[in-house]
Amino acid sequence: MTIKSYKCHNCGAGLSFKPELQKFKCDYCLSEYTEKEIKDLYKEKNKEDVAIKQKNDVDAKRLATYNCNSCGACVVTDDTTTSTFCYYCHNPVIISDRLSGEFLPKKMIPFVIGKEKAQEIFLDWVSDKKYVPKEFSSNSQLEKITGIYLPYWWTDCVVDVTYEAEAENVKVWQEENQEHKETKKFKIVRKGHLDINNVEELAFTKIDEKLLNGIAPYTESAAIEFSMPYLSGFFAEQYNIDKSEISPKIDAQIKNYTNSLINDTVKNFTSVNETTNISNIISKETNYTLLPAWILTFLFEGKTYVFAVNGQTGKSFGELPVDNKKIIGVSAIIFIIVLLVLLAGGMLIW
Repeated sequence: MTIKSYKCHNCGAGLSFKPELQKFKCDYCLSEYTEKEIKDLYKEKNKEDVAIKQKNDVDAKRLATYNCNSCGACVVTDDTTTSTFCYYCHNPVIISDRLSGEFLPKKMIPFVIGKEKAQEIFLDWVSDKKYVPKEFSSNSQLEKITGIYLPYWWTDCVVDVTYEAEAENVKVWQEENQEHKETKKFKIVRKGHLDINNVEELAFTKIDEKLLNGIAPYTESAAIEFSMPYLSGFFAEQYNIDKSEISPKIDAQIKNYTNSLINDTVKNFTSVNETTNISNIISKETNYTLLPAWILTFLFEGKTYVFAVNGQTGKSFGELPVDNKKIIGVSAIIFIIVLLVLLAGGMLIW
């Protein structure tokens, strides 16, 4: 299996992308590099990787192990993982064989939110919650927050629209003790092509889609062509929901969005009677895209709770565990206080 690690040109240690700097940094000698500098340094290395890959007749999709090219350790990964860390030397490693052919992403949005900022967002979110377990926001728990690129299908399309309706505007007013009513009738026609871009659907089954919907949307204009160095220092997953499987959901999104746009143009009437509403997708291009998220999981009383932060915008969403012992404790204190007040009141009366 072909793997790739981006290493510091000065000391040889692993490089990671730092969202807060928008550069690649060595945590040992503190050297920093731009994306262009990384690509220039690795031009010759990339040629060697291609030659090795051409000689390798093993189907990389079936493999779930790799040898770290920093320490040589054999590390097991999930079969959809494309970027990870060596469990022994902790160097970031990209499994480049899993980023080729149909599994080569077309677009990506690099991380903007770093780990410390993601931890701050989590602490702000949980700070005013009274009944969560103490361990939920402990330092050891915070360290588990993980930056991961998740796979999505993004679709750009052109929709041909034909819409016709009959509408009325009714105006009623009083004048000299008489009620007047004016009705104006309109013929509404909407025809043309709509360009709809970046309709997204999650292409991964191993994480709750509702959780990720909670941190949407991403700012699509910030998307760039896929660049492998940006994966260094983060986890990344390969899609496991095929484009053909996701297509009906994308088409439904496109139809709903088209209807919403049309309805926005006819909402200033008293009544609208739709007579024709035809929309056909006349061109569609779907791109494999990686989007950044910070994920934190917490196991409490047999249930896993997940918190997520949008790695670009910082929007957060999650489900909180509730410590029943804390609720019982607070209820007991309130009961005792109320009982003491009642007893004191009774003594004063007597």
